[in-house]
Amino acid sequence: MQNNMTLKDWIITMILLVLPIVNIVMLIIWAVDKEEPRNLFAKAYLIVMAGTFAVVIIFYILMLIIIFAFSAAFAY
Repeated sequence: MQNNMTLKDWIITMILLVLPIVNIVMLIIWAVDKEEPRNLFAKAYLIVMAGTFAVVIIFYILMLIIIFAFSAAFAY
């Protein structure tokens, strides 16, 4: 049975999600726990984090391609 989370529980959750390595570890723990009321929240948060990470990596690759293209074009 899933019990509702109190305001204090959500505040603790948000504080844990601010900490750099702790957030990923806790999200994985919450995502695999069947009885945890944060289960769906953790899964959704991990999906959004992975999507954001992929977009940032693609952006960095595109920026590197543009920088190398301009440096090769003006290097005479």
